[in-house]
Amino acid sequence: MARNNEDIKVGVMIVVAGVLFLTALIFVGGYNVLRKKTATYTTHVKFAGGLQPGSFVRFGGLKVGAVRSADIDSQDSTRIRIQFDVEAATPVRANSRARISSLGFLGENYLEVSPGTRDAALLPAGGEIPAQEIVQLADVFTNANNITVNANKLVNDLDDRLLAVTDNFNQLIGNLNAVVGPENREHLQASLANIDGMLAETRPRLTRTLTHIDAASAKLGPTIDNANQTLSRVDTLATNLNSVVEDNRQETRAVLQDLRHSLLEARQLIANLNDTLASNRANLDESLENIRVSSQNLKQFTDTVKQRPFSLIRIKAEKDREPPLGK
Repeated sequence: MARNNEDIKVGVMIVVAGVLFLTALIFVGGYNVLRKKTATYTTHVKFAGGLQPGSFVRFGGLKVGAVRSADIDSQDSTRIRIQFDVEAATPVRANSRARISSLGFLGENYLEVSPGTRDAALLPAGGEIPAQEIVQLADVFTNANNITVNANKLVNDLDDRLLAVTDNFNQLIGNLNAVVGPENREHLQASLANIDGMLAETRPRLTRTLTHIDAASAKLGPTIDNANQTLSRVDTLATNLNSVVEDNRQETRAVLQDLRHSLLEARQLIANLNDTLASNRANLDESLENIRVSSQNLKQFTDTVKQRPFSLIRIKAEKDREPPLGK
């Protein structure tokens, strides 16, 4: 009897262990023992983040399925093709996104599917969900290291620049101290006093000058008006002159042609006169010489009459001088 009680206890323990094992498989291992209806989807990522068949799939943080396969894409070797199953009632929408996430810093990675928006259409089973890439921890550490190196370099550069600025500032303070010293302060006070005196002396003159400028400005207005009137008249005159020129253009052209013809005839006449003078130059020279000799004889005769008037009543006249023959 005792033997039977022990067998019953062992059997009960085996049954309880089996039930616990099945429960663990269902709730922990993700096995679909009850064979609920599922839908299969696909996504592609650059970094799988340790996902493998059996990894959880969550929708809005709730576990709804498991990863079926994670393989290198045969069409593009730079990405990973992940197939996963979710419960058929899961409302996966067309604008849902898949990304690799984890619960806590040390938790295992799982595939998270975002719910999308309410107005988006449901994505049918077998469709592809676009992936949202995650930042790897190594990349974060690398970027942090680069930022640290750049920050150190920036701090060193800032230290050098601060030292240079400090030196310049100290030099500027020294120069300011030299400028505002007692001697320069006295010179500055004397210069300000001289400027005040000059302003006091020139203020009446400036006032009178400004008064004259105001008066001149007041007189300048009528002058500008007169100038504008004059310009208007000049414009009118130019317009009238243009109209006159337009009206008399044909007559002016005819007069110019006649003038040109007259100038050509005058040029021809001058040329003929030059030819005549050139051909009779010798006769003209001889005639001018005879006129000169006659003038000399006449002058001598006049002198003789003045000196000896009685020679006019002489019975025997003196022999006249013969003019020289022309060559």
